[in-house]
Amino acid sequence: MSSAANLTREIAQHRSRTVELVDHAIHLDLSEARDAATFPSTSTLTLVCTESSVEVDLVVDEPPHVEIDGVDAGAPGGPFTVTYADSRVRIEGLTPGVRHHVVVHAQCAYSHTGEGLHRYRDPEDGQTYLYTHFEPTDARRVFACFDQPDLKARFRVSVTAPSGWLVRSNAVAQDETRPRSAQAPHVPCAVVTTTFRPTQPQSSYVVCIVAGPYHLVEDEWTSSDGRTIPLALLCRPAMAENLPVADMLGWTKAGLPWCESRFAHPYPWGKYDQIVLPEYNIGAMENPGLVTFNERYLTRGEPTRAEREALATTVLHEMAHMWFGNLVTMPWWDDLWLKESFADFIGTEAAAEVTEFEDAWVSFGLGRRAWAYAADQLPTTHPIVADIPDVEAARANFDGITYAKGASVLRQLVAYVGPDAFYTGVGAYFRAHAFGNATLEDFLVELSRASGRDMSAWSRAWLQTAGPDTLWVEDGTLHRESLDLAAGGAPVGRPHRLQVATFAVGEQGWAPLDADWLDVADDRTPLPHPGAVTLVDAGAWTYAKVTPDAATRTAMELHLAGLEPAGARALAWGQLWQGCRDAQLPAQAFLRTVLTQLPAETSPAVIDGVARQYVSAIAAYLPPSVRDAWGDALWRLAVDAARAPGDGALRDARGRPTQLFERALAWRKVASWSAPFAPASDPVLHRMLAGDGGPFHPDQDERWAMLLALSCRAATDDDADRLDDLRKREITRDATSRGAAQALAVRAAAPQEQAKLAAWAASADTTLTNEQVAALVTGLAHPASVRVAQEVGLGERYLAQLLPWWAERSQVIASRLARGLFALVDDRREADAWLRRHPDAPGALRRIVVEESDGLRRAGRARQTEDSSLP
Repeated sequence: MSSAANLTREIAQHRSRTVELVDHAIHLDLSEARDAATFPSTSTLTLVCTESSVEVDLVVDEPPHVEIDGVDAGAPGGPFTVTYADSRVRIEGLTPGVRHHVVVHAQCAYSHTGEGLHRYRDPEDGQTYLYTHFEPTDARRVFACFDQPDLKARFRVSVTAPSGWLVRSNAVAQDETRPRSAQAPHVPCAVVTTTFRPTQPQSSYVVCIVAGPYHLVEDEWTSSDGRTIPLALLCRPAMAENLPVADMLGWTKAGLPWCESRFAHPYPWGKYDQIVLPEYNIGAMENPGLVTFNERYLTRGEPTRAEREALATTVLHEMAHMWFGNLVTMPWWDDLWLKESFADFIGTEAAAEVTEFEDAWVSFGLGRRAWAYAADQLPTTHPIVADIPDVEAARANFDGITYAKGASVLRQLVAYVGPDAFYTGVGAYFRAHAFGNATLEDFLVELSRASGRDMSAWSRAWLQTAGPDTLWVEDGTLHRESLDLAAGGAPVGRPHRLQVATFAVGEQGWAPLDADWLDVADDRTPLPHPGAVTLVDAGAWTYAKVTPDAATRTAMELHLAGLEPAGARALAWGQLWQGCRDAQLPAQAFLRTVLTQLPAETSPAVIDGVARQYVSAIAAYLPPSVRDAWGDALWRLAVDAARAPGDGALRDARGRPTQLFERALAWRKVASWSAPFAPASDPVLHRMLAGDGGPFHPDQDERWAMLLALSCRAATDDDADRLDDLRKREITRDATSRGAAQALAVRAAAPQEQAKLAAWAASADTTLTNEQVAALVTGLAHPASVRVAQEVGLGERYLAQLLPWWAERSQVIASRLARGLFALVDDRREADAWLRRHPDAPGALRRIVVEESDGLRRAGRARQTEDSSLP
């Protein structure tokens, strides 16, 4: 897919001042979707402009045909002039203050990169499936529009598609018509035109259309005041048996009343469809009334508790967006946090309160919060409320700060003002700005009224500064270091309301002494129980890096498995992991603690999160000479723990997996992650793939993970031939698009010059789908085999290709290549030299190189703390 011109905030704000969008109708003709490269798109905008000219966003290869007020705008001598350049249709000759009807006829392209209107051809059933994804500005790839969040409209959508296809959009369908052939008027054509009711006012980036022979499950939810909301789940028929219908509908029916109660505003979008899609670029998208999910959420075996929890929190995250982002929308992407931070917070909070995943904040702490700390310590860190000059910067800011740091800070806000004041402010915010746009200031006005506090100082300290605070205990005092990394290190003095738990720790475990709430307003705060083993921020209510004192760290290293509850263990593991990343704790000390303490862990969420950190440390923070030994140690631990309990211990009376079984499933995934770094796994993997025994029977996705691990060590020709035979056999076994993509990854991961060069050449193939590009990147840059790619000079080729990628590929694909293949560079000085040579490179591209180069610096510092000791 081609690149699109960057849309700037300046252009968008000018249109906001000068354009009133009265109505927007869209018709897409998808009747030839199975074969044609493009589709007819007709977009009718009813608008009033205060100027005589206006620019409308559109991405096409050929200039569109435009009619204005029924007049062909391209006719010579007419009152209007139309030109097309830089992804915008410029119309001149309008009468200021007069309502005009602008009709744009265009031939828009089907996508295979997940942007715009994506076309998926299913190798299993031979059918074609279509879906749209627009955030932040890819609606312009499908219809002419003002592709910015503050020019909302009631969209009136109609779609012509092959007969027998299911067609859905944001609103419910109100009419279906079957045109008749001119040659045989009595015979209906093999197409159907579906017309949908007008939507409520919404932004262009959340317009959604899906079309194809999808599998459909229907249900409904009745609210406490008697409203009936139709519910639907959709997926490809090939994935129907993997669709967790009971789970998704159950979480939906639990989440909707929770949201209505907390937000004091009824669900505003009429129906609630959720569809799971192949080759989807992100996790999910909150299109009003039609939420889209990545098919990767559907496992092809028994899902682990962590996988089910991830889907549950995502369902509730997207549900929160029905209010945060859809009902009330930021005017521009500077306030992206007003939807994403809130959705991340609400998704976790609701999961903890209305689903079986009462420890959702445990998983958040080990996963999302760790992501936030990592992003917030990069040279490119930014405030939660960021400066976003254009949409390329907006796309780059869908990051750990906007999502996970923002959610963590909102949890601190709840602790600071209290939940009653927080949700009272939220309800007032929705009432004041429903179906409109609002800013940070608008939210603070309502929160200040609800809490009785002036929230401006809190906002400046937490939302408009960058970088994490650091807290540590010394001499009976809690110390705080606050820096605004975005402002050159000026102190900001963030206030923290947190809990401090103290313990006496010995061979019998952790004996709780006390748990106190503490308000930290100064750089030094006396502790209520100096000298005790101290867990700072017990309950994880604030956002700060915590460095445990020597006594506490020793207690963690020797007795962490005995700390209760699971949330406290997760918090302690997070503090140890931060020390490892910051080179304050040798990586091998962290790994040794995992090997001694994690075997007794009962929480699948903690097993999942900590094991991921272990594997990350192996890949990045260990010298290559000891990596295999530490990888083998985790592998052996995982396969021993993954042996499923007896049949009677697999399910409870309701058919749910027991805790013992969930724990075994979690360790199965750990075995998959650690195998590429564990040579000792090779004979076991070969036996399991052959069906000749092993600790468990692998599902299809686990089989591909095993093949990838074996490929990373297929260094000889004999190894490569054997691996190629296994790969071909597996493709026959798994004749799906997911299988084809995984086969690409397996081949690219082989530590042979020929394999790496072939994978590099394949990266230039613009016909690859987004899923295939991602798989190719995974294999080519796999940390267990990337050294071969570095040795044949692919790092130099990578740096030379960065600017061409950015100019010639869409931003999604270019970003995936630029970030995913940075590992081909083994010397950060080469990346830094590229940055010096290209000071005018696009900001979003430079950001990727700066961030990845910083990762090399961090890894180098961590390795300097190491010795050659083995597990």
